[in-house]
Amino acid sequence: MRKMLIGVVALFAATPSLAAETWYKASSDHFVVYSEGKQSDAEQLAVNLERLDRALRFIRGMPLASQELPDATKLRVYQFGRTEDIATLAGSIRSGVAGFFIPRAGRSVAFVPLREDRDRGYGARTSTNGIDPAKVLFHEYTHYFMFQHGAAAYPFWYQEGFAELFGTLDLIDGGFRLGEPPEHRASSLQNLTLDIKKLIAPPEERNMLTVMKQYSYGWLLVSYLTFEPKRKGQLIDYLRRINAGESNLEAAQNAFGDLNKLERDLSKYRDGRVRAIEVKLNDVDAPEATVEKLSEDEAAQMMLHIHSVRGVTEDDAKRQVPEIRKLVAIYPQSVPVLLEATEVEFDAQNIDEAEKLADRVLAIDPDVTDAYLFKANIALKRAEKDPAQLSAARKAFIAANNLDPNNPRALYGYYRTFIYADETPPESALVSLERSYDLAPFDSSIRSTLAWQLLNEKREDEAVILLGPIINNPHAGEKIKELRELVEQMEDGNPSPIMAKLKPKLGKKKENEDDDDDSNAQR
Repeated sequence: MRKMLIGVVALFAATPSLAAETWYKASSDHFVVYSEGKQSDAEQLAVNLERLDRALRFIRGMPLASQELPDATKLRVYQFGRTEDIATLAGSIRSGVAGFFIPRAGRSVAFVPLREDRDRGYGARTSTNGIDPAKVLFHEYTHYFMFQHGAAAYPFWYQEGFAELFGTLDLIDGGFRLGEPPEHRASSLQNLTLDIKKLIAPPEERNMLTVMKQYSYGWLLVSYLTFEPKRKGQLIDYLRRINAGESNLEAAQNAFGDLNKLERDLSKYRDGRVRAIEVKLNDVDAPEATVEKLSEDEAAQMMLHIHSVRGVTEDDAKRQVPEIRKLVAIYPQSVPVLLEATEVEFDAQNIDEAEKLADRVLAIDPDVTDAYLFKANIALKRAEKDPAQLSAARKAFIAANNLDPNNPRALYGYYRTFIYADETPPESALVSLERSYDLAPFDSSIRSTLAWQLLNEKREDEAVILLGPIINNPHAGEKIKELRELVEQMEDGNPSPIMAKLKPKLGKKKENEDDDDDSNAQR
């Protein structure tokens, strides 16, 4: 019997130089950090992220004892360059991105600067509205944590307010301090008017002003409901009501009471003293990270690798090809270099060359999961014209799964081969889909595909629950409107349009799929 578990973030920069910089890799229970700084930079960032994870667990009432995640599901953080370099990587036309994060199954990544822009000293506050890059990473990881451990339909103001709350978390000896106001939101809190009803149920069309209010007053409302004793339990009640189907305003009125009084209380809270808590976790072992210096070949391909995992266009990848081919000539037996070359050639649509490189990797080391995943994706690409290639893709996904049973990309890919072939997925494929969701509930593609499968099984209520986080995604923008309308049609008894929309299609990216989107960039 199957068991379905439903639980409650570039433009191409200048081509890198072949000269290899010094890079360090720090591995901890939940993170892998790559830093071009000192050994201590990599280690400290990994440890601080583990401490943030522990603080989130404490506040959410989860066990603090750390359990190491499968390697494929760990968040990979790249720390390099200056703030302006991160802005370029994010595709920003101007400086202003202090860091960004992209959540996706098996390849969740974050990018933060090692130092500030050239006109500011190391460790100083950035000039981008006072946003500290470390705080940006804390903010974005909180989003990731929220959907990894409690995926649900979270309203805009709560998603951003909760992330802003933990974005200002201060790590202290033996614990943390939570509740300090976000300095970069001070102007908004002082100058923007508070309308509690529009905060809780904002207009459908958002502009910069409404978004600023959602971030700033979202933080204020989450802070107030968290630290005000008289409001204890109301926030949890509100979220439960939202996920039970009540509208934002209806749930707020039922959970918070008189909203006019809430607005007056919130105004007083804004003008009063900051409330915060200080938590000591001295009885818990301090998190640790294992640090190693990257080999010369791995360091040499790191900047190309960063652009690849960030996401590039076909034209961008074609500009990378000469550079990676030079590296292959220098390091012909390097698995990291050959894997990066495989990705560059694939992104540049040099499919035959990509396959030869993946085979070279497997000839050197037959136990490289990523090489099989590349072979699977190469076969899927060919299957757009030759459906017989779906069998080769399936075999490659199976090989990858045999090497790494907890890799969500292998599990999800195996299931998709049956759908692409218009075959009824066997029990093993259904289990694989559900396991990929269990490993990566934040991935919108896996989530929407599972919702589609549930609709096929006439499990509409569960499908609606699954789709909640997608249609309430505060970063999604206009492209989610249609999906919301289709959900409404489904609830009115017409599931066919949304089933057609959600069905995985070979060679076509679903409109709600945002794995290479930079919309999670904090600006």
